[in-house]
Amino acid sequence: MSNTLLSPYHILYVDDEEKALHYFKEIFGDEYTIHIANNAMDGYRILQEQGTQIGLLLTDQRMPGASGVELMEHARKLNPNLVRILVTAYTDYDAAVEAVNSGRCFRYMHKPWEPEEVGGVIKHALDYYHTLVEREQLLVEKADTVRHTLSTDKVAGLGTMAEGLNHHLRNALTVVRAFIDLAPMKLMEEIGGAHPRDPSFWLDVQHQAQSQLERIQTLLSSLADASHAKRLERNDEVNLNNVLEEMINVFSDQLHAKNLHLDIEIDPRLPPVLVHGGKFRHMWRLLFMEEITHLSPGDSLQISAKIKRDGAGKPQLVMYLRDTGAWEGKDNPANLFDPFFTRSCKPNDFGVNMTACYVTMHLHGGTSEARLLEPRGLEIKLSMPLDPSIEPLTETDFFRQLRSHEQRWKQREEMAA
Repeated sequence: MSNTLLSPYHILYVDDEEKALHYFKEIFGDEYTIHIANNAMDGYRILQEQGTQIGLLLTDQRMPGASGVELMEHARKLNPNLVRILVTAYTDYDAAVEAVNSGRCFRYMHKPWEPEEVGGVIKHALDYYHTLVEREQLLVEKADTVRHTLSTDKVAGLGTMAEGLNHHLRNALTVVRAFIDLAPMKLMEEIGGAHPRDPSFWLDVQHQAQSQLERIQTLLSSLADASHAKRLERNDEVNLNNVLEEMINVFSDQLHAKNLHLDIEIDPRLPPVLVHGGKFRHMWRLLFMEEITHLSPGDSLQISAKIKRDGAGKPQLVMYLRDTGAWEGKDNPANLFDPFFTRSCKPNDFGVNMTACYVTMHLHGGTSEARLLEPRGLEIKLSMPLDPSIEPLTETDFFRQLRSHEQRWKQREEMAA
């Protein structure tokens, strides 16, 4: 054979004739990694073990037990991209034609087969499998870029919204603050200088009102700053376990007061990650506040994290918050990141905190998602690339990648043809 390197994809040949199996492996074993089985059941087990590593299945039709067509049907469910070829005797011609026409197999070959002919068929089949795998990979990348583009559009809109809120609400809050500052003095003037029965009441009202006004102004400022930023400098190395321990200490009284059960499951192999330390820790403070507000006494919260590969094969940190809290059926969990969303079961719970978390993840080049759990509960999924140089995708980047992918796919189709 001319090729000196093994193909990256394996071949499975299933036939009840032992001589045919060993003959096939002897001829093509230098070029390809060959798996063999003498019945459909053993062949299916190999497919389960090797997964998408096997790109081509060749199977005899007539074997003890399940037939080749039945094996191909089960194999298609395991890996729809798997190229399937039926090896038949001339007496099985009708079965072979039916298998091709129904989409169960890529093509069929007659016994006895010629090595040169089979070699050409194998090369074409594995090239086709490679094209299918690459196309699927490109589609996954496109889905990721679409998701990132939607995130970009949402964050851009939040920037405009925050700017308007700052302009209009700050003016109103200034007037309110002036009134509250003057209220104690005006009250004293109206009662002719006499002291009220409970002066601490008015002082408490003033203190609480001022505290809430400052909180609103801080939230608006944080939201505006985050929304206008293009990216965050990820120069701080943090250990996620340490960050979560900090949050547990900060909110220990609230967790204990509600009798909330907290379970932390962090992959021990998780390395320290580069983030914007301040924003990252603040995000977790907001997440704990959200969960404590959302959950009822006795509910549970599980926090987990691990490294996964994204659609492009790049490592990313994926963090999950799964709780057992109640969620009204008519409320869409996707609205959790809407700053003006209020849950029907908790009308005083606003979404500004979760919006800030959404923005923080986006500016780390990541995404935020929420979905309902069965039979009860909510899952929040936060994903961010480990590589700090990866920036949030802009609209221009998205369409440039989209055009590049389309051009590459057309080239692969022309080569396959």
